[in-house]
Amino acid sequence: MQSEPLRSFEYKNDFLYILIREEPSPGAYLYFCGINLSRFCRLAWRKGGICSNPAVRGIQLLRAHVSAFAAEQGMIATKVDGVDLPPLAPHGHGWYNQDPLRLEQASAGGIREIIEFSVMDLARTVLAVCVPDVRLPKAFPDAAAMQQFLESLSVVEERERVMAFERENGRAG
Repeated sequence: MQSEPLRSFEYKNDFLYILIREEPSPGAYLYFCGINLSRFCRLAWRKGGICSNPAVRGIQLLRAHVSAFAAEQGMIATKVDGVDLPPLAPHGHGWYNQDPLRLEQASAGGIREIIEFSVMDLARTVLAVCVPDVRLPKAFPDAAAMQQFLESLSVVEERERVMAFERENGRAG
C-alpha cells in the first residue's frame, strides 16, 4: 500500500511568509509564519516606540488571530513545541519567525482560507500603524503582487520620511 505524499502550502515573498505543512495524522497541519523586519523597516521607521515595532507586533498578533479564525472554521489551533522551521521557510538576516501552530480538523480548502486570511490580516495589522490610509487590494494578491504592493508603499513612505526628517533638521534647500 502506497501512501499519498504530504502536502505543503506556501505563500512567500521578500516581506513575509506563511507555510503550512500537512502532518501524517488526517486533518492535521503545522502552521509557520514569519516577517522580514529589514524589508518592513522602511514602512515602520519611527512608527512605534521602543520595543513596539509594528511589524514585530503584527506577526505576534497573527498567531492569535489565526487561532481565532481557525476556531471559527471548526479547526483546533494549538501551540507546538520542538518543531524546527521547514527548509522552505526563509532564513537569514532580517527574518523574524513565530513559533508554529498545529491546526487540527482542517481540510485543504480550509488551509487555503487560513493562508489568505493570514496574509491579509498581517498586512492590515502592520499597515494600520505604518500607512494608516492605505487600502489593501480587494482581490487576494499572489505573493509577487503583494510584494510589489508593499514595495510601492515602501518607496513613497521612505521618501516622505527622509524629506520630513530633513525639514525638521534644517537640511532641506
